[in-house]
Amino acid sequence: MLMAKDVEFFRARLPEFRDAEERFFSGQMNAKEYKGISGKFGSYAQKGGQLGMIRLRMCGGHLDKDKLSFIIGECRRYGISRIHTTTCETIQLHNLTGDQILDIMDRALDHGINTQGGGGDNPRNVSATSLSGVEPGEKFDVYPYAKAAETYLLDIMTEIRLPRKLKVTFSSSDRNETHATFRDLGFIAQDDGTFDVWAAGGLGGNPKFGIRVAEGVDPSKTLYHVRAMVDTFMKHGNYENRARARTRYMRDDLGDEGFIAAYNEALAPLLERGGMDIHPEPIQYPVKDVKDVSGDRIFGQKQPGLYYVAYHPVGGDVPLEALERISDAIADIDGAEVRVAPDSTLYIINLDGAEALRVRDATEGGAGTLFETSVSCIGSTICQQGLRDSSGTLFAMIDAVREAGIPDNALPRFRISGCVSSCGNHQVGMLGLQGASKSVDGKAVPVFNLTVNGCGLEGKERFGDAVGAVPVDRCPEMAVFLGRTVAASGKDFDAWLSTEGKDLAGVLRDYLV
Repeated sequence: MLMAKDVEFFRARLPEFRDAEERFFSGQMNAKEYKGISGKFGSYAQKGGQLGMIRLRMCGGHLDKDKLSFIIGECRRYGISRIHTTTCETIQLHNLTGDQILDIMDRALDHGINTQGGGGDNPRNVSATSLSGVEPGEKFDVYPYAKAAETYLLDIMTEIRLPRKLKVTFSSSDRNETHATFRDLGFIAQDDGTFDVWAAGGLGGNPKFGIRVAEGVDPSKTLYHVRAMVDTFMKHGNYENRARARTRYMRDDLGDEGFIAAYNEALAPLLERGGMDIHPEPIQYPVKDVKDVSGDRIFGQKQPGLYYVAYHPVGGDVPLEALERISDAIADIDGAEVRVAPDSTLYIINLDGAEALRVRDATEGGAGTLFETSVSCIGSTICQQGLRDSSGTLFAMIDAVREAGIPDNALPRFRISGCVSSCGNHQVGMLGLQGASKSVDGKAVPVFNLTVNGCGLEGKERFGDAVGAVPVDRCPEMAVFLGRTVAASGKDFDAWLSTEGKDLAGVLRDYLV
């Protein structure tokens, strides 16, 4: 939960947002000025300037019953139908009036949800492996340290001035789903119970994988490294040119060795001074009778007798009815909660066998194949920065693939971003699409730039190769063609890729302009 002082401090700042909201939506403030104020409160105006959105921070994607009930209640109160999950494990509520945004922002504080810093030049939601603490084979539970980092960053947010946003992530397994090796600051759990720390990476324009700045770090020292990165960013970040203001550009200016030296220069006095050690209490998980169960979307936790259920809302848009069914199904289940993953999957955890079956039945209707779990940002119909309707394109592709009867295992997961910002993480997708425009025969054509063979797994990180552009209206046809090609081989996609599909760009060349 939020500390009482944090709640009251943020509430005391809300009149600033109310003034900006009233002036913007009445036409007395321009969009750029409003964005500079609203972003730090976790809200942005949507395309057209008539409605807005709010981003709810969910450290590590943790969504307990009370938070879930609050979100459902607000959606019912205002008739909110666009509920979108993000790759930073937050939940966005869309198509709101200014007054609605302010009211939700205020009431959320009473449920442990702080929207402060959800946008703008601030530390963003701290992300952590969504199944941290329950995933078999993980190194250790990183969430308590992620939560401590989130609390610390919220405490210092109004005392610091960053050049741009700062994304801090924690990873407990080699899946690296939070992309901790290529974010602004990433903590990677090791087998010996320590962290390796990576910094100054990021997607978007001029993407970079991170650089390891520390090894074998005792988790109790986590906050020293968080503060060292904040101080390094404030000292060496670019305040003059926003296009070069992300942490990865410090490495262009300082060189990798120079950046590491600058980081250690900030870290050393913090460690010498001390006083920032943390020893968070480990999370206690419920103990339940062992009742073996198996079934689609049901998986065993590392705690004997406990299970989790996976539900993936297509396109990351969660139907309110689905949230209501989940809430009803877990209302009387001891310890049950929801985790929001960076790929938009919702995991409902801490279930016994019978409870898992009940929750599985309550979450029918989501993605049924790997391809249908494709990741997309909200897209240009909502986002002011978006160039292409990434979300609408994904739904069109899924409809076409379903209509064509493509086998379940014939297509991989796509990652789709509406612009270069990479909110869909297209650069590390097996197939990535990034909204753009291209001149074809002297005419501007709306396209998605196509990248192939990207990967975000720890130790196998790779940005996809740019191979050309696909006209927006041909994306569904391209997906069907690829699915049919793979299906004709009699293999699943991975097996086909290692043989006939090695030249993936060549296979898709007829769709490229």
